Amino acid sequence: MVKNDLRTHVAVGHHAERAVPWAVLAAVPLLWIPGLPAWILALGFAPMHIAMALHWTTHRGRLCELCLADIPLQGSATAERWRRPLRVFHWVLDHPGRSVLGACGAMVALGLVSVPAGVSAFFVLISLGLLWAMRHGRVAAWCPWCGRDEGDWEETPVAPPAPTVNA
Repeated sequence: MVKNDLRTHVAVGHHAERAVPWAVLAAVPLLWIPGLPAWILALGFAPMHIAMALHWTTHRGRLCELCLADIPLQGSATAERWRRPLRVFHWVLDHPGRSVLGACGAMVALGLVSVPAGVSAFFVLISLGLLWAMRHGRVAAWCPWCGRDEGDWEETPVAPPAPTVNA
């Protein structure tokens, strides 16, 4: 009997991040092949999205050993290097309506020029969103935009301890 071990699912999900650029490079050109059935294109992206779904459903907001091992030693420097993508990631999360409308507008505009271009934009945007959601988790402790609304960035004054006098 096979033991239901979540470590395998989480490990597959962790490696899915590395598959994002390769899946985009492999599947998006398939859109430009005339008469290619849509199910073949779906096969190109399905493994990556299934792996990421396994990753997120098994974590449920917690860090596992692989997550802890993936946290960079220089977290603040990594967050600083990723500053622009992290800002875009937070803007998208803070403005979901505008983000969806903007993405839809770009896909429709590209789709009017060429249907494969519009569908390509959809897959590229979805893949980038998934990629940066996973990367954000790695540097969330150093992310300059996390927790600002809750006041986590303000220092609270702490009274110094009273000196003890030994007589």
